[in-house]
Amino acid sequence: MRKLIAVLAVAGVSLAAAPVFAGEPAWSDSEFLSANRCLGLAQSKDLGVVDATALIAKIKQEGRGRIGYVRDRADEMRSAALRDGRTRSETVRAKLTAERDGVCKVYLGATVAAN
Repeated sequence: MRKLIAVLAVAGVSLAAAPVFAGEPAWSDSEFLSANRCLGLAQSKDLGVVDATALIAKIKQEGRGRIGYVRDRADEMRSAALRDGRTRSETVRAKLTAERDGVCKVYLGATVAAN
């Protein structure tokens, strides 16, 4: 009888905790930060703007449930990428465009290839 009570108690705790785990973000904090940098590069007019509508929606969804520090750092990284994109150096601009069209393709998808 004690085993049955223990099993039921564990099952009850597990069911109560399930909604907490269901709300966890699919991206790690590192991926969330990288996606925000990619968004900044995609929105930089000097690098050639890429349609990032889907990424904006995904970032908004992934931002829910994140601690404030991570969201603040993501905003900083996006702003820094936008600022970096305004460079006059062709070498730096080429490097940033390559990053956007290469590494960021994971987050931006086919929109990079279309432009």
